[in-house]
Amino acid sequence: MDLTALFNLSYGLYVIGVKTEKGYGGCVVDALAQLTSDDTPLLMLSCMKRNHSNERIHIEGEFTISILPENVDPFVVANFGFQSSRNTDKWANVPHTIKDGLPILNGARAYVRCKVVESKELSTHTAFFCAVADAWNGENKVDPLIFGNYQKGMKTAALEAFKLFKARSKTL
Repeated sequence: MDLTALFNLSYGLYVIGVKTEKGYGGCVVDALAQLTSDDTPLLMLSCMKRNHSNERIHIEGEFTISILPENVDPFVVANFGFQSSRNTDKWANVPHTIKDGLPILNGARAYVRCKVVESKELSTHTAFFCAVADAWNGENKVDPLIFGNYQKGMKTAALEAFKLFKARSKTL
């Protein structure tokens, strides 16, 4: 089976914001879908079980989504995707705002605040079914970042940005 065929599915990249024991955490996700569009829209987030963010969503029952624009700094993706919130304050590395007690990424295309209504454990991920508690557009009007475009053009830049960040961190 050629799993790269799945790269042709269209979906975006998002930063999830959660409360942690020490403050805030988060991760990059690409498996997010709107399930309904009624008065209280429902979303489904699939989050890796081993992620600290998954654990925190189970405990807190809520999270934010920052919808990344195409012009996002590749470091943002690297910061939230290449290290764990268990031992890193990811939000300290990027401009952000705390809105209603949860972090959102400054410069995102839009934001969504979710409350978990149900979850289902899958083999490697948890599917969180969530009610949209709030949603608002950001100032950035650039189109959302699509996963395929990340794979084509930004993944290498994100890796390089993270290597540079780690090298600078060691000299401090």
